[in-house]
Amino acid sequence: MKAMRALASAAVLFSLAPAVASAETTLIFNSFLPPYDEMYQTAVRDFAAAIEKESGGEITIQIPDSTLAPSDRQYEMVRDGIADMALVSSGAVPQLVTMNKIADLPFNSPNARAGSVALWETYRKYFEPFDELRGVKVLSTHVLPGRQILSVGNVKVEDVEDLSGIKLWSPPGALTQTADALGAVPVNSEFTDLQEYVTKGTVDAIIMTPGSADGARVLENVTSYTKVPGGLGSLSFAVFISQERWAELSEDEQSAILRAAEGLPGRTGAAADTAEAELDDTVAKIPTVVIEGEALTNFESILNSQIEAWKKKAAAKGLENPDEVYAFYREVLDRELNSGN
Repeated sequence: MKAMRALASAAVLFSLAPAVASAETTLIFNSFLPPYDEMYQTAVRDFAAAIEKESGGEITIQIPDSTLAPSDRQYEMVRDGIADMALVSSGAVPQLVTMNKIADLPFNSPNARAGSVALWETYRKYFEPFDELRGVKVLSTHVLPGRQILSVGNVKVEDVEDLSGIKLWSPPGALTQTADALGAVPVNSEFTDLQEYVTKGTVDAIIMTPGSADGARVLENVTSYTKVPGGLGSLSFAVFISQERWAELSEDEQSAILRAAEGLPGRTGAAADTAEAELDDTVAKIPTVVIEGEALTNFESILNSQIEAWKKKAAAKGLENPDEVYAFYREVLDRELNSGN
């Protein structure tokens, strides 16, 4: 593992050797995200800068210009010593992560900041001892804003029955299962192909936020916007460092990293919320349906089964009190939503 890391380190640092020659410790922080992504800017770039500052220059963080592994191999890349730090979505490691997916469940991410704080506090209180991401130390967790329904055709979703039989684009994984449970026909593709699917009429609607639709260059094709409180589900992430590399750091270096990580879940979530808010004027022009009352009850009657399924899976992995844990997550979520932050 150290040999592989040495090779990766040499490749990353070759052109930067003069700048880092005086540093006591250099950590490679890999990212698969583009530089303009708000998650990259907060959870990678700004976090790296905070670590360097808190360490008084004793730690230097190097971020490769291009990812050292595909997005779904970030955990294995760090575990195998190719990089020291990275971030990964829970959906990319389904064989490992069950508990953090509490934030991916329907209705659990009304905004990214509140969801991220709730996930981090729940992780620290209940999930951390289970060490699902074995071989790495988790430094922060966060969640994206809840995914919603954006119609790109003649359909307008006002209740569950309106989804019956429509072609609904969704990310692979839990949200595809959600689309199927709601009676739609799930359609998957690479995110980069979504514009073609929309413009050619291959899909009737998509599961994502307006910000994601804007990133896919399809927001101008949206004909109506259906908002389910808390979202149909979301995507959670963990930021982590190799446990082996962590053990090699001095106590002062470890403390510097932990100080830099304080508040990172909330900051990362808030950055995602801000990016969505920047589109408020555009979204205000789109006919919008807010699911409530009987329509919300109809969605809940179908999607609550996913919450119960999560509890059973978490219990099977050793979580003794999934009802208590779920209630705690929701309590923190409500507290943060009502905090005015």
